Amino acid sequence: MTQISKDTEKQAHAGLGHWRWQRGTAIALVPLVLCMLWLSQSLAVSEHASALAWIDRAGPTTTLGILVPVWYLHGALGLQVVIEDYVQPPLRQAMIWLVRGAALVLTGATLWALLLIT
Repeated sequence: MTQISKDTEKQAHAGLGHWRWQRGTAIALVPLVLCMLWLSQSLAVSEHASALAWIDRAGPTTTLGILVPVWYLHGALGLQVVIEDYVQPPLRQAMIWLVRGAALVLTGATLWALLLIT
């Protein structure tokens, strides 16, 4: 097997892994979002104190704690595909790492805020 075909095979395998992660997060988001919608039916949106009391319950806190990292991971994976398709090689890898870092920081900040509220 030549070096070119080995490199192509490695790239194809890496793309398959990315595709699986993206589809896995998409599938995981469906029940999580539906659960959040169901839990939010009891939320009185006009009162801030009511929202704080709602989020302090175990169901919303747990669901948000799972939803947030999956949501940001799914978004980062989707943006990576767009970057790979439309950004030229000198900036491509830097932008992918920037998106990954931003997703990690946003996940941490959101979970930290969630912990501070509860």
